[in-house]
Amino acid sequence: MKSLQILGIMGFAAAMTGCVPDWARENETGLLMVVADITGEPGSTGQDAGDVLFSDVSQWINDDATVVVSLFRKNPTVVTTTPLEDVRLESYQVRYFRSDGHSVEGVDVPHRITGPINSVLMHAPSGVAEFEAEVLINVVRHTAKREPPLINMIGILPTATRSLSIPGQGIITAVAEITIFGRQVTTGNPLTATGRFQVGFADFADE
Repeated sequence: MKSLQILGIMGFAAAMTGCVPDWARENETGLLMVVADITGEPGSTGQDAGDVLFSDVSQWINDDATVVVSLFRKNPTVVTTTPLEDVRLESYQVRYFRSDGHSVEGVDVPHRITGPINSVLMHAPSGVAEFEAEVLINVVRHTAKREPPLINMIGILPTATRSLSIPGQGIITAVAEITIFGRQVTTGNPLTATGRFQVGFADFADE
């Protein structure tokens, strides 16, 4: 009978573990970090800042985006803050994929990239307040435009009369998944935040 009780307790604990959200299992801090917004910066195509980034594969420059990162408390009833809980943003990763399932890096989409973030310190908020920080990152590096599949698109201009259905040629519409990595200053506990952003690759006509 005692053994059955122990098994029952173990089964209940396992069931409860399955109901715990990922952020509670993977994040040991009292904070939540999320990507609140991503805005494409004006680039080589002369576009305005917006929700979609147009990357000109013939222009050998970086294409950037501003990422807004927000920091919240898991428990909004906590009103006492301490610098010991502050979070420093350290690095980022950009991974590309396509909605049609063709997402092989170096064939269908550019290779993922990683890079450092220049010393951005986020202070721990209190109660229901939040702390925000803006980070400018390279979504598309200029070196990616000299590698497949982007280099294969140079000289193929998207037009209304030309078919652009061949993968890797003409135009590629991809999703850039941006992950920001941070770490609590004193404890070293990691935090991550992920957001997604549309990128259109093409050899855009010069103005």
